[in-house]
Amino acid sequence: MPCFNLISCNPGLYPSILSLCWKGQHPYSGMVVYITGQSPLETYTLTFIGGGCVCTGTVPDLRPTTENSCAPTYDIFRYRNCETGAERNFGFPAAAVPDTFRITGDCECWTFLNEEAIADELATAFDSYADCAECLDARAEAICPSAERTLSYAVRIKLPEAPPPNRDFSKCCYLNLVLADLTDTDSYHNDFTGSWFKRETPNSTVDFKLLDVDTATLYSLNSSTYGTFVDFGGVQPDLSYYIVDWRKVLTLLGTGNYQIKRELTIAGIAVDLFSDTYHLKHFSIQAADKTVRIDTIMDGKLVAKDTDFKNSGYTTSMRLRGFFGRAEYSFEQDNIAKRDYSYMQNTMSSKREYKFQGLQIPECITDELWNFILFGSELYISDYNGNNHSYRYEVLPVKLEGNAGTEFFVTDRGVNVNLTFSDRTENDRKLNC
Repeated sequence: MPCFNLISCNPGLYPSILSLCWKGQHPYSGMVVYITGQSPLETYTLTFIGGGCVCTGTVPDLRPTTENSCAPTYDIFRYRNCETGAERNFGFPAAAVPDTFRITGDCECWTFLNEEAIADELATAFDSYADCAECLDARAEAICPSAERTLSYAVRIKLPEAPPPNRDFSKCCYLNLVLADLTDTDSYHNDFTGSWFKRETPNSTVDFKLLDVDTATLYSLNSSTYGTFVDFGGVQPDLSYYIVDWRKVLTLLGTGNYQIKRELTIAGIAVDLFSDTYHLKHFSIQAADKTVRIDTIMDGKLVAKDTDFKNSGYTTSMRLRGFFGRAEYSFEQDNIAKRDYSYMQNTMSSKREYKFQGLQIPECITDELWNFILFGSELYISDYNGNNHSYRYEVLPVKLEGNAGTEFFVTDRGVNVNLTFSDRTENDRKLNC
């Protein structure tokens, strides 16, 4: 398991915290952070030290600092609005910190509260005052009450959320399996995994990379070497993605444990995000047994994620422990009544409904399944179970019918997911007229 050190930015005041374990790469690796619930003035550099160490604990819940440095170029303090009581953190590049101030050209007066570590706004031009009364009086004589004002707008951005705190409750050793076949290009034998980023501002960037977890080697995902790359400016100008073709990875790099890394810059802030670890193996009936794969083609706009995939061609797959099949047929017959009270068949049709069950699935997988995969405009399911009535479920086009109920357990965090699907095309019909 990867190990990290929290290296103190001021070891004379508080010590470093060494040999902390984390499952996979931490999204704040290499960044300056502070521990949630503790003083934001006690900052650390989260440093990756490799695997195989003796852990003294797990990485605590962390928050990144505004400026990614142990020695920021400006001081940060918390102020209260003299009129509304709202509180806000300001950064000051100058050494002199005002007791009360008003940003030049602004109408809000702010008074000092305490020192902080994260700035909401950088104050570069401001007027200082002794207290709120002096600031408000000066404002009344300035431009705010009656002079011409300029209406301006700010772009609101959202940084990726930090991972939830580790509560030391096992994921039941879930193996995120992906398979590929060097001798057969059939899609049934070869998995693929997509990763995407939607930028909120024109200067936001993303670099997709493939991390070999065992060797800590990074491979750039910016060409067709390991899959399909689409940069910003395609059909959707603010959407970029990479679809990893695990057959290409197997051919060039071999089996092993891999993560997809997204190196982001959002409003000038650098953030690294890592996928769950994928365990790549050669395809075989034995390796694939007791698994199901769902392929999704995403099209249209996901409102909650504020991302438009219309005509983007984005697709991804997910392999789960589970089962798909047990087709139940339902029949519908339309009859014509004759004058002699006899009936003649007019049409006859049948519909197949399938049972899907994912077994002992952790939350990181169910979140992707429920909130993204099942929203695909086109869904395909492949079953790999040896103990199945039919072996014909290979990349079968389906449509979601409903949720048959999720099974939760008190002894672990895994759940059993139960869904129902039917054939996407319902043309099993007979016409008599």
